Amino acid sequence: MGFFYKNFSVLVLGVLLVKKHHLSLSITLSLATLFASGAAQAAENADTTLAQLQAQLTALQQQVNVLKQKKQVSGEAGEQEQLTTQQDGEAQAEAESTEHSFATQSELEGFRTDLENYKYDDARQYERSTVKATRDTNLYGTVQVRAQAQSTDTTSGNPAPNSARRNTFDIPTALIGVRGNLYKDYKEGKNLDYQLSFSYGKRTGTAGSASDLNLADAFLRYNFTSTNGGPEIPRLNVTLGQQLIPFGLDPQSPEDLRPTINVATGLAQLGLFNRQTGLVVRGDVKPFVDYSANYRAPLFEYALGVINGNGTNKVDDNESKDYIGRVAFTLPVDYASWLRELKFGASYLKGSKNVSSGTTVLDKDGRNDRLGFDIYYNHAPFGITYEYVKGLTDYATAAGNTSEVKSEGHTATVFYTLGDQFYNSVKSAAKFDDFWPKSIQTFYRYDTYNPNKSADVVSIAGNGLGKVDIHTLGFNLFFAQTTKFQFGINRWTYDHKTATQKDFTEAQAQFQYTF
Repeated sequence: MGFFYKNFSVLVLGVLLVKKHHLSLSITLSLATLFASGAAQAAENADTTLAQLQAQLTALQQQVNVLKQKKQVSGEAGEQEQLTTQQDGEAQAEAESTEHSFATQSELEGFRTDLENYKYDDARQYERSTVKATRDTNLYGTVQVRAQAQSTDTTSGNPAPNSARRNTFDIPTALIGVRGNLYKDYKEGKNLDYQLSFSYGKRTGTAGSASDLNLADAFLRYNFTSTNGGPEIPRLNVTLGQQLIPFGLDPQSPEDLRPTINVATGLAQLGLFNRQTGLVVRGDVKPFVDYSANYRAPLFEYALGVINGNGTNKVDDNESKDYIGRVAFTLPVDYASWLRELKFGASYLKGSKNVSSGTTVLDKDGRNDRLGFDIYYNHAPFGITYEYVKGLTDYATAAGNTSEVKSEGHTATVFYTLGDQFYNSVKSAAKFDDFWPKSIQTFYRYDTYNPNKSADVVSIAGNGLGKVDIHTLGFNLFFAQTTKFQFGINRWTYDHKTATQKDFTEAQAQFQYTF
């Protein structure tokens, strides 16, 4: 029995050992299988990564090869260019060394002599042939050459006949002057300008009288606002000296810009074309600017001044001064509007004069007032201007007293222009100095003046007898920037006719050039 238990125990122990061995073997086999599968997966991943790296290396190698090829090509081109440049330089140096050897001492001395001769001749020409000034100076001038023929033995505007003469050649205007800056403000453009001019003037009297060269403009002008800041900046300046007065349209226009051969009769007879000595302030407000058309139109313009009132080149002959003022309003419309450049203006001159009878002064403060109204409309190619003037003037009567005379004048002009010269856009275009678009301007003007509205017939020195009407038909040919030819036919009719004052027809041709 004991033997049985002993053998049974041994058998159980063997079974347990066999099971333990199988368990270990199973675990070992499982681990081996697991490690084998992981190794296979890792090997597969490594192969994939390696393939990707090889592909990237292949692409990089291709890029490197391309860059090497480009560098090789550019290097070869640069070497070729450098070689060509070097060969050209060597050839040029060889040619120069062949043609021109080093300058000798005598050649250098000859060059110095020629240079000194040139410097001397240039300085001599500048000294002897150049007009010099200590400040900025521009020379300018206007000359008019006229031919006219009349149907009667008389002269237009002068009721007294100049002998038996129906046609003549004439020089109505010859003006020359200088203008410039006495002080030029480069920063703000507040310049101090000057102008000085002399004009040829015919002496009054019969035919054959001599002429004089008289002082015309002589003034200083200071600009309170900028003149170099652009057209949109309002203008304000003061002018001191002898100058054209700011009255109406024609009187304040210089000789070269007047539209017709003859000026408005009423304005001329009332002395408004005479230059006066005094101080005048001019300016404008809110200018409208169109840069595309080189157009500037102030909304409001004004001028105020005090002058002697005694005429051109004359000292004041009384204690009183004349006061003048002008305002003008331009419609604030766009450049494309049909109302463009429609302007209304009004002028007033409060004047005084000595009223004399022979050598006796009856009144040292006689009335000499002028009132004017004007309309200006210039819308190329057509335009209209109208000017009204009224004069209130004291004169001496035959009885030795003073009497007020009321005079009145009207001037209307209608014109039409064929050509491009008066378009501001054309003026701003670049062109040669001698080239300018040709234009023909046809016009009709009606001019009437009554020296004394209170009487049908009155004799006032320089004004004729009674009312006069003048109808003018003509044209202006602008064939250069500063040159024009004018032609007009005038018909003069008088309400009161005498042997020396009678109706006549007049033909005028005038050539005007400006420099």
